[in-house]
Amino acid sequence: MIEIIAKTKPKKENLETHLSNTIDIWKMLKNRYENFVLDNKFWRNSFISVIFHDFGKSIENFQDMMNEKDGSREKNIRHEFVSGVYLFYLLYTDKNEDFLSVEELLSLMSVFSHHKKLTSDLFKDDAHKKLRIDIEKITQVSEFIFEKIKHEGIDIKAVAGLNENFCDEINMQGMYVCFKKLMEHLILDRIDSTDRKKYILYKAVLNISDWVASGEKELNRGVVYNCEELKHKIINKLKDEKKHSIIEKFKYRKFQTDSICENNIIAVAPTGSGKTEASLLWASTKREYERIIYLLPTRVTSNAIYKRLSKYFGIEHTAVIHSSAYFFRKEIDDNYTKLDYLKDKTFFNNVNICTVDQVLTVGFNLGFWEIKTFHLIRAKVIIDEIHLYQPYTLGLIISMIKYLIKEFEATFYIMSATMPKKLNNLLQKSFGNNYSVIQDTELLKEYRNEFQVRECGIDDLENEILKEIKDRKKILIVVNTVAEAVRIFEKYETMKDTIDIKCYHSRFMQKDRVKKEDDILRYEEGKKPIMLIATQVVEVSLDIDYDVLFTENAPIDAIVQRAGRINRKREKDGTKVIIFRHTEITEQYIYTIPEILERTFVVLKNNNGERLSEQKLVELVNFVYEEYDVEKDASFIEGYNKYNEVQQKCKYIKDNSGDEAAFTRQGIDSINVIPIEFKEIMSGESIEEKIKHELTIRNYRWLIKIRDEEGFNYIDNTEYCYEKGLIFKNSPNIKKHECRII
Repeated sequence: MIEIIAKTKPKKENLETHLSNTIDIWKMLKNRYENFVLDNKFWRNSFISVIFHDFGKSIENFQDMMNEKDGSREKNIRHEFVSGVYLFYLLYTDKNEDFLSVEELLSLMSVFSHHKKLTSDLFKDDAHKKLRIDIEKITQVSEFIFEKIKHEGIDIKAVAGLNENFCDEINMQGMYVCFKKLMEHLILDRIDSTDRKKYILYKAVLNISDWVASGEKELNRGVVYNCEELKHKIINKLKDEKKHSIIEKFKYRKFQTDSICENNIIAVAPTGSGKTEASLLWASTKREYERIIYLLPTRVTSNAIYKRLSKYFGIEHTAVIHSSAYFFRKEIDDNYTKLDYLKDKTFFNNVNICTVDQVLTVGFNLGFWEIKTFHLIRAKVIIDEIHLYQPYTLGLIISMIKYLIKEFEATFYIMSATMPKKLNNLLQKSFGNNYSVIQDTELLKEYRNEFQVRECGIDDLENEILKEIKDRKKILIVVNTVAEAVRIFEKYETMKDTIDIKCYHSRFMQKDRVKKEDDILRYEEGKKPIMLIATQVVEVSLDIDYDVLFTENAPIDAIVQRAGRINRKREKDGTKVIIFRHTEITEQYIYTIPEILERTFVVLKNNNGERLSEQKLVELVNFVYEEYDVEKDASFIEGYNKYNEVQQKCKYIKDNSGDEAAFTRQGIDSINVIPIEFKEIMSGESIEEKIKHELTIRNYRWLIKIRDEEGFNYIDNTEYCYEKGLIFKNSPNIKKHECRII
């Protein structure tokens, strides 16, 4: 028996062992998902693709690389290239080109693409290389494979003289022409949108079988819990936090227990009413291996919910996924690896907390989209703060909801503190007949704060702000741009000896943002006064409870969210929300529907000096949005149609190689950068250390000064400090783009 090596890391393993392990995982997946994919043809084709996926590792080029022979890496040929061509040769021998069904072709493409993106020029770098084949090795592997096929009872047999003919006839140029013909003539001319789902299933089953067989050799276990078990987990968490007074009177509220059903749910409840626990009660109806996907607007809120849910379900079952989640997890557990994160961001875990972008990208055929979509089969998807999304992103969300319900039987729990009637109606239409609307009526009559309106800007409120500082209040100031937040911080930072002053927005390096959030949250443990100057990231980012809010005018639902950070627990007297006039920049670049801004300001002015109940706030939201129909908004329509547009250009199954615009937030072309002043310090540092010094900016690619050998971007024409974050120096283009950073 000739030893044919499949891999050497994490340990050496021969090909036959790896294929056997892969089939074992395939059988587990079949057992799990057979009632979702009832078509026997699918499982037949899937088995064939899985058993042949690594056939190409038998070539001499690959074996030389496994044995670390000199120059072998440069001479290596992608093994999946050889695997796919061999399988095609087997299926196609002595047949005309109409022999292969679309499903067979889709399963074949999953073999070609199980390590690399499926694009028309895949394998072009291999076309000029010399293929070296040992007939004994490929015969040994093929005999093993056909024995497995026979044992499975599948109707495909080795063609007489197959291996000899393959060795004699196949060369790299011919293989590349074969692949190109499949892509351009057979596949791309014969498939349509309905075939995308089939390809997702073929590709995901193969990838998952291969990945798990290469790692821990078993699929992740599922999470099952009921109402009482969740209550026990919540109480244990409260004990750890020493919140004994809450434990004594803890019980589920009515709207929470009403959530225990298998319908899609639209839940409307004020901030601090327990929507998270309500959504988890809803998700408790899931079956063991069905995922919970908890979607949030920001990375900070994702991190906060991860900390909470990992205590409920265990860190081994819970993942957090967003653009900086690897760093966040690395800070918690130094043993956390890039491979761990790869599995996390493809939803291998049973409970997944992420920014909404992580699901929206799959509609653009980006980022392991096949595996992520597969793991959404019958998933329980929770979307928090749905009202916060701009029309374009909302259009994407609605399109994705309809697709996942129709094709993958996912169900949704969509919640908001403020839900305009027209948004509510739009969601109901998206759900068809399978939905319930739940409202927390117990808190509707309760009051939190007095609302006051000022016909002036923030600078005209200086005396009021100084009085609140003198009275040692916890003061929150929220404005709509980073530049304005920094300006106000600079104005009041001379008072640091009187009150602690913090500036908080999205433009801090990751290591500083984590520290800054910890600093801010530390004030929640005591009664010390603080002035926090922030942008709208504070609306959903931090679980804070302040005494007074000075806020720049914004849409009414954003104002309500900001107000939810004042007297959050409804235990204080004399708390107030002061709204001042918005700037021209806000109207031009941030909230670009002027009538919503103006109606908000007018309706709040009409209620000046009143303590507004939760019911009254709901009524005001509906009034402000009464004449605005998001479904007719050009941005919403663009977002709603965007998936179909991109998928058509990608021929439904090809990976998006970056040629097609695929943004999840309109007008946001974000990129991670390191301020240029850290370039010398970062020289020779680890990748992890460089990641800590990154921050995300938007629409500033023209400022990129340099990219290092590891792909990190350094940005010029800026200044950076812990107190204020990244500040842009003067430039003719700065003013417009500055406003898009929140």
